[in-house]
Amino acid sequence: MAKKTIAALKEYFKVGKRPTESQFGDLIDSYIHMDAFNPNAYLPLSGGKMTGVLSLGNASTTYISRDLSDITTNTNFSRYFTKLTGSNGDIDSFGYYGAVTNTGSVTMNWGFIGGTAYNGKNAIRWTSDQRVAIGGSSSVLPTTGYALDVIGNAYVRGDVTFAGGLNTYQGSLQVQHLGINKLRADSANTILSGTSSSSTSGIFLRPAGDTVGTGQIIISANGTQYVDNYNLLFGSQVAAGSSIFHTNISGTNTPGYGIWMGHNLQFNGTDFIQPRGSLNSWAFTVNNHKGFSFNKANSSTVNGSAVSLIELVKISGTGVISTLNNGSSDQWNTAYGWGNHAGKYLPINYATPVNALPYQNDMLAVPVGTYAATVSTASVNLPFTQAGGLISFGNAAVSTRLLGARDNSDNLWFQSGDGKGAWRQIASRDWVINQLNSASKATLSPEKVSFAQSTENNLSGKKEYEIDSTFYLEVNDETQFITITGNQLSDMVCNITESYSQQEIKIINLSASSSINLQLKGISAAVVEPMNYIKIYITKDLKIINLGQFTLEVLA
Repeated sequence: MAKKTIAALKEYFKVGKRPTESQFGDLIDSYIHMDAFNPNAYLPLSGGKMTGVLSLGNASTTYISRDLSDITTNTNFSRYFTKLTGSNGDIDSFGYYGAVTNTGSVTMNWGFIGGTAYNGKNAIRWTSDQRVAIGGSSSVLPTTGYALDVIGNAYVRGDVTFAGGLNTYQGSLQVQHLGINKLRADSANTILSGTSSSSTSGIFLRPAGDTVGTGQIIISANGTQYVDNYNLLFGSQVAAGSSIFHTNISGTNTPGYGIWMGHNLQFNGTDFIQPRGSLNSWAFTVNNHKGFSFNKANSSTVNGSAVSLIELVKISGTGVISTLNNGSSDQWNTAYGWGNHAGKYLPINYATPVNALPYQNDMLAVPVGTYAATVSTASVNLPFTQAGGLISFGNAAVSTRLLGARDNSDNLWFQSGDGKGAWRQIASRDWVINQLNSASKATLSPEKVSFAQSTENNLSGKKEYEIDSTFYLEVNDETQFITITGNQLSDMVCNITESYSQQEIKIINLSASSSINLQLKGISAAVVEPMNYIKIYITKDLKIINLGQFTLEVLA
């Protein structure tokens, strides 16, 4: 037997039909006997209680519905969808609020989860435009323009990721660590703060990453800090602090427009301030009104007092250097076409002897010592006004006087400083050469030297070679005594390619500035200094002995 629909069962009993046994069985099986019916297992249309579980099944079309389509009066609808009832009354756990028109058109305003005494407090409240509020009272809706409105303090476990801006609807934005403000921003200020006055703690700006200290900027309680609108401070200002600041006062007054670097100096917008009154202040500026300027403020003796700067040196935009005590470079405009030295140096003629500054350096041939020079007008030969002049140098115990030539036939003369000794003449190199030439000494021209090794003089048993050019010279001779005389204008080489036993060689250098490099078979043996001569001797077993180098003596 099977259950049949009411329409099918009615077909069995129409007029003129005779129901069969099986059809009567379908009729009986399609209905429940009153003894088997339990009305408590079914909910009435109004009221009643469920004692079991309400299951909607697994079909996607099953749902709980409230039909308002037949409403004929405009009205609001609200209250719970589910509620809990306790001894303290009803508690709404899921509800909604909306309106329906007289044609049954429904508008949903908001819904909520969790509440007390009909929406007294909500855990979550949402609106028809998908805005959600967490927390708050029944009168608080999600803020217009925000998808999520958390009312009260929020605690989140794990990371919070934003795709957009972090804003506050009202008041200040505050980021805290354990209840302590680290970041606070309002309509006028943004504050990034630390919590310790220790020099080892502070605010760290790390452009390369949170754990990378390279290139970081540390702002600590007593280190680098930015204060007010002007100063960037470094170090302890009451100890030995420095600062960089900008002044923005118009006009050509002391501050002007520009950047300053200062030690023990700050700027408060009007005055220069000296943090430590026991020290002088120093400042350098690149300034629209002052150019390049170096300044000083004397100690005020009072910490934090206003001070006035004294300009020590200034460089103008045209390159003029001005100093506090010595004028400016634009006064040097006549001497030699590049500067005015008027009144800045001593005149040429001295009325009385003038001592020069001490000289304490190695003067080559002159022994190291202290020398003072005096130019005197007491001499017949006035200094610098004629060809000659008298110069004295030394001290009271040891001194010398030099007298310039009175005419072109004279050489330099010298005498002891006390004037008691005889005058002696210092001959020139040209004068000595002339004396040597007058003794019938053969001299090679540059052209002859390049083609011949030597030219003999008329002295028996002796050969001399005179060098008067920069040409390379080779000497190859068996004569027992050989003399080589150099009178060259620049350094040269004297190379002896062959040597013989028991031979003496003398090399004379008459040059006042150039040397002779003595070589034996291409190997450097000695250097003959200007106005010196050297002797060497070849022994019987061809060993070379240096007999010494000596200074030439020129007799008047």
